[in-house]
Amino acid sequence: MGECPDTPQSTSESTTTATTTNASDTGQKFWEFADLGFDTGKNLWFIQFYNGTNENVGTYFAKSLSLDGGRAAQYQWKDAQGGPFWHVRERFFATEIEKFSVDPAGGTIKLNFRYEGAEDDKTIPSEFAYILYAFHLSSKDGGRAPMGFVEFYDSRGGLIRRVDNRWIIIEGLHRKTSGEFPEIRLRVEGKDVGEITVTRTAIVIQGKPPAEPDSPVG
Repeated sequence: MGECPDTPQSTSESTTTATTTNASDTGQKFWEFADLGFDTGKNLWFIQFYNGTNENVGTYFAKSLSLDGGRAAQYQWKDAQGGPFWHVRERFFATEIEKFSVDPAGGTIKLNFRYEGAEDDKTIPSEFAYILYAFHLSSKDGGRAPMGFVEFYDSRGGLIRRVDNRWIIIEGLHRKTSGEFPEIRLRVEGKDVGEITVTRTAIVIQGKPPAEPDSPVG
């Protein structure tokens, strides 16, 4: 997952000998989010920890990683030095971790995520005229990144349902901007929507496949 742990921040390797840390311990409060990746030079997995001001506060290398539960998102960027590979990371947040353990010998890192509880209602309206969606710029859930929301409206402009706090994934969908700041949105007409899938953490909105061209006659 990526070429090496190079980022705009420091990437010095941590020499900690900590073994197990519970989420309530002060030892975990120094970081707010972390990135998981693979260093192709060292041939090792790594986790980089960052504080609330995006400073790298520790990088742990290990031969293997074990992650139990939770949620994470992939992101990537091109190598700033023109390398052949992109850098790829999986990101998660400190508030989601129940405990983690680090093998001082560099063998294994284990992370256990908190149980999120029962899922909320994932149903969407069977009929709607259009969709508006946008992304939160701040989060009421301390320590967790803001996500997006999707609103379903009827033909008279009445709100039918809102699906909140999800990663939004768009596939083959026509949309256009709508509204004025701060009420800016992206609008999707209901007739253009093919399928919608909602999970605990994401909503995937797929467009209808393009119409097949007419076959030539004769």
